[in-house]
Amino acid sequence: MPKRFLTNDYRDCSMIRLDPAERHSPFVVMQEGCAPDDMQARTRVFYLQHDGVWIDEVSRSKRPDSEIADIVFESTAEAVQLLSRLFGKAKVRDLPVTEADVEAYIERVKSFSSAEDAYRNLLARHRAARG
Repeated sequence: MPKRFLTNDYRDCSMIRLDPAERHSPFVVMQEGCAPDDMQARTRVFYLQHDGVWIDEVSRSKRPDSEIADIVFESTAEAVQLLSRLFGKAKVRDLPVTEADVEAYIERVKSFSSAEDAYRNLLARHRAARG
């Protein structure tokens, strides 16, 4: 399967409602792809931050819960508006990730019964961090 690079094109993104049961649940913008500067061309999952920079999901998982707000959008309109202002090559927040970080992330993900459950957990942690 050919590798696809991360873009700023809204058509390449998925808008994921953090709790589908909540009508006004916030969203995250997710995209699978390879970071433009990744010489190994590893496919990863990325989330769009409010500053227009993408962060991969393992790096995001290492950050404190107080930073979850960086990737949470209150509406799809807010996310699409940001994406419409992004041009050129996608920028990625470059944070060091070790094999131990990846293994810890995989174990944490295994503890959820579904992706929906994991997103609800993210939303609960986001709300708890906001107070």
